[in-house]
Amino acid sequence: MKAKATLTDNLRGILFLIASVTCFGIVDGLSKMLIDTQSFGQVVLARYALALPVLLAATHPGKWKSLFQTQMVGWQIVRGLIPAVIGGSMVLAVKYLPLAEATVILFAGPFLVLAFSGWLLGERVSGASWIGVAVGFAAVLIVARPGFSALSQYTIFPVIAAVFYAGFQLLTRWLGTSGEAPITTLAWTLAVGAVIGLPLAIANWAPQSLETWLLSICLGVIFGFAQLWMAKAFALAPANLLTPFSYFQILSAVVFGFLVFHDIPDYWTLTGIALIVGAGLYVFGRNTPTVK
Repeated sequence: MKAKATLTDNLRGILFLIASVTCFGIVDGLSKMLIDTQSFGQVVLARYALALPVLLAATHPGKWKSLFQTQMVGWQIVRGLIPAVIGGSMVLAVKYLPLAEATVILFAGPFLVLAFSGWLLGERVSGASWIGVAVGFAAVLIVARPGFSALSQYTIFPVIAAVFYAGFQLLTRWLGTSGEAPITTLAWTLAVGAVIGLPLAIANWAPQSLETWLLSICLGVIFGFAQLWMAKAFALAPANLLTPFSYFQILSAVVFGFLVFHDIPDYWTLTGIALIVGAGLYVFGRNTPTVK
């Protein structure tokens, strides 16, 4: 019975993660829709401020007062700043780049986590992991093709997002092993992002139509559920089981880009997607112990 319960938890964790990363792909797509008429600050503010009600609705009212209780205020603020940088970089990335290309480059982040986890966290990095890092880096170069297109200069934005994404994952792992509750970390992240976005939005506020208000509300609510479901996924299932399924975000970005923006990925982008997904599955398949 215990093994069956564990299997059920793993399956639920996988489903929560797929739902989460699919939402993140939609969030980037909605950001691309909004950035043409709204300021950078307004898009950032919509992500975080409008996601806070989702967190409060998913938390029992009796626990609201304890949401921000932490022994590591400084590190929680630092962690809260990082997603704002990632989100801001991706907002600028999707303003100039097709959604699929920006998302593929962002997924250099997991490979950077592998590369730096040994140095920063003292974890052993296997030979298979280093092969994955090399293939992932090659895939990003294939998609970005620096210097070979008029848009290549804008690939710096998803590259910055990927670097900070790696730092975000490493810091999250460290906070978790230090005893910080995931829901507390999420609360601090959303609050810090809202505090950053508010003055940026006020400084350069653009008029909003009914359509942009509705899109902004959808952006914040979906971002909130994406963050919440991500936390639930990692509470139910181990990271080495979940990580390969994070590549569903690339599929989400490709589908959203095709349906909404009529973006058709070219041969090089499709090649990069295949390499990124293949390298990720290879790394985590080689490093995941066989369950008997």
